[in-house]
Amino acid sequence: MSDNLHRYRSITDAIRQIYPTEPQGNTARHLDTLAALISGIVGSKSSNLPAIAAKLPGPSTRESRIKKLSRWVHNESIDMEVYFLPYADALLSSLAPRTLVVAVDGSAVGRNCVALMASVIYQKRALPIAWLVVPGKKGHLPEEAHVQLLEHLHRWVPQGAT
Repeated sequence: MSDNLHRYRSITDAIRQIYPTEPQGNTARHLDTLAALISGIVGSKSSNLPAIAAKLPGPSTRESRIKKLSRWVHNESIDMEVYFLPYADALLSSLAPRTLVVAVDGSAVGRNCVALMASVIYQKRALPIAWLVVPGKKGHLPEEAHVQLLEHLHRWVPQGAT
């Protein structure tokens, strides 16, 4: 079995174990695409769709994989409550016995918007947990935006975490 296929299957199994119920229909297909996206990011060490697609198993062409991943990323029915929060919760719960290191960073996104993001640092990687997108230009954001982000983050940090 290839490394790409082994990694994809392991991630798919882990995603399905964490998901609160047995996924059906579109949810199951979307979770498989999420597993492919994660597997490709890990395999390619990149967030570039062509690089991700090159590390996915299966007989489909690279262009077909890029299109599939792009449709998933841009699909408005992909809901944070279903496809992100169960895994963020599991991640934070597994890291709670350790000291959580959180980084807050702002970046310009889109036209005239800034994303303020709180990420947990784990094994030299920043794993986004909470974010806030506000109108504005690159630069400092008001204190209220930082407070709002930290309040959102606080809801996800398990009790007893330091």
